[in-house]
Amino acid sequence: MDVKNIAFTLFLISFFLILSYDRLHHWDESFYLYKAAFVPVSEYGTFLTAKYGHLLLMKAIISLTGTGLSGLFCLDLIYALMMLFFVFVSFRLLNELLDRESDATYTTIILMFLPITLYLSFKTLSEVPALLLGTLSILSFYLGLKEGYGCRALFYISSSGILLFFATVCRSDASIMFFSFVLALTAIYGREFGLKKLFSSLAVVCIIFSILLFVLIVLLDIDIFSYYFSDVHRAVMCYQNIFGRLFGICLEGALFYPLMLWSFLSYGEKRFKFALIWFISASTPIWIVSNHIEARFLYHNLLPFAILIFIGSLKLFNVLGGAIADKNVIKIGSIAVFISILAGNIFFMGFMENELDESAYSRVFEKMDALYDNKTILTPYTFSDYSFLTFAFPDEQIFTVQKIESIKEEEKRIGDNYGIEPLRDLESLGQFNDTTILYISWRYQMDYLLFKNNEYSVYNYGWITEEPGIELEKIFEEGRVEKRLYEVYSVNIT
Repeated sequence: MDVKNIAFTLFLISFFLILSYDRLHHWDESFYLYKAAFVPVSEYGTFLTAKYGHLLLMKAIISLTGTGLSGLFCLDLIYALMMLFFVFVSFRLLNELLDRESDATYTTIILMFLPITLYLSFKTLSEVPALLLGTLSILSFYLGLKEGYGCRALFYISSSGILLFFATVCRSDASIMFFSFVLALTAIYGREFGLKKLFSSLAVVCIIFSILLFVLIVLLDIDIFSYYFSDVHRAVMCYQNIFGRLFGICLEGALFYPLMLWSFLSYGEKRFKFALIWFISASTPIWIVSNHIEARFLYHNLLPFAILIFIGSLKLFNVLGGAIADKNVIKIGSIAVFISILAGNIFFMGFMENELDESAYSRVFEKMDALYDNKTILTPYTFSDYSFLTFAFPDEQIFTVQKIESIKEEEKRIGDNYGIEPLRDLESLGQFNDTTILYISWRYQMDYLLFKNNEYSVYNYGWITEEPGIELEKIFEEGRVEKRLYEVYSVNIT
C-alpha cells in the first residue's frame, strides 16, 4: 500500500469517526450499561441471555475502564473500533467475492457510510460484536472453501463454526447472516465450489456450532434462545403497522435505495443474483419474526445491500459514460452525487431510534452541580434514563419515579428482572428532606413514532407530576426538542 492509499484510508477512518460520533444512545444501551456494571451475571433474565456474550464483553471492558462519562467514552470508542474492524473484514471478504480490488474498495466505502453503519458506531448495541464476528465467520468459511481439502481448509471451516457460535452468543439472531450467505453461495456458485465440498463444509460448521450451543445451553444452563419464547418478549413487542415497518426499512439505506434499484438492470450478472438472494434471505426472517422493525435489526443484510448499491451505481455511471465524453466530468459528478447522498443519509439518521442525548445530559449535570451542592435526582423512566444516569454519574443520588402501574411490560422489567424498586409515593420522598430534590423530565418531537398510542407521553412523566402534595418549579432546560429537550424542576413538598 503506497502513501497515497494510506492517506486516503486514514481520511476515510477519520471521516467515519467524526460523522458517527453523535453522543446519542438507544434505549437498550443504557440497560446493558447498568446490567454489565452493577448486576452479577447470575441475575441476568431472559432478555439479557439473548445477548449473553455482548454483556460479558461489556462487563470485561467496564472492569478496565470503570463507570462515569470517561468510562462510557472508552466503551463507545471500543465499539466504534469494532465497526471499523468489521469494515476491514468486509473489504477482505468483498475482495474475494468481487472481480477486482477496486470493486471491493468502492463497495466497502458504500458499506462504511450506510446510515445503519454510521448509526451503530459509538453505540454499545449487541449488533456490533455480532456483525463483526458474523462477518469473520463468513470470511473464514469462504477461505476454507477456496482451500479445497487439507489442514488449512479444516482450520478455516472449524474457525467459522466457532466464530458463528460467538456471534450468536452476542446476539441470538446473528446466524441469519451466515446461513443466508451460504444459501446465496449455494444457489449461484454451488457448482464452482462443488456441492459435495460445500455441504460437507457446512456440516462441519453446523456440528461445531451445535456442540458449543449444547455446552452453553445444557451444561452451563444458559439458554440464549429462551427470550423469544418468554412472557417478557411477548409483552415488550410493539405491534407495528406496515407503514412503520417500511419506514424502518427505508432508514437502513435512505438515499442509497435509488442506486440499489439501478442494480436490477444488471439482472443477468452472477454477482447481482448472488447479492439479491443473500439480501432477500437475510432480510425475510426479520420481517417475519419481528413484530416491529428498527433499522438496526437489518444488520444481517448490510454486505449484500452494499454490493447491490455498488452494482447499481456502476450501471448508472456506465450509462452516463456513454452519454458524456469527458471522464473528469463523470468523476466529479460521481463524487458530488456520493456527497449529496451522504449528507441526506446523515439527515435520515436523525429519525433512527435514539432516546438519550449524552451531550445534553452532561450539560444538565454541569448546571445542577453549579447550582446545588447536596441534591437528589429523580428520573421518570427506569429502563432508559435511570440506567444511563446511574452509570454515567455514579457519584450522584439518583432514583426513579416512573408510573409503572400504567405500563404492564415495565412490571416485568422492574423488580426481579431489573433489581431496583422505584419510589412510589409522597412518603418515600421524606428520606430526602435534608437535600434539594430535583426532577428531570424530557420532551421529544418523535414520541408519536416510538410509542404506541396508549403509551404516548407516559415514559417522560413520573407520578410526581400528578401528585397534589408536590409543587414543581422549573429551574432550567437543556438540549433541543429535535433530539431530546431536558427540563429540570425543583420538587417542593407542600
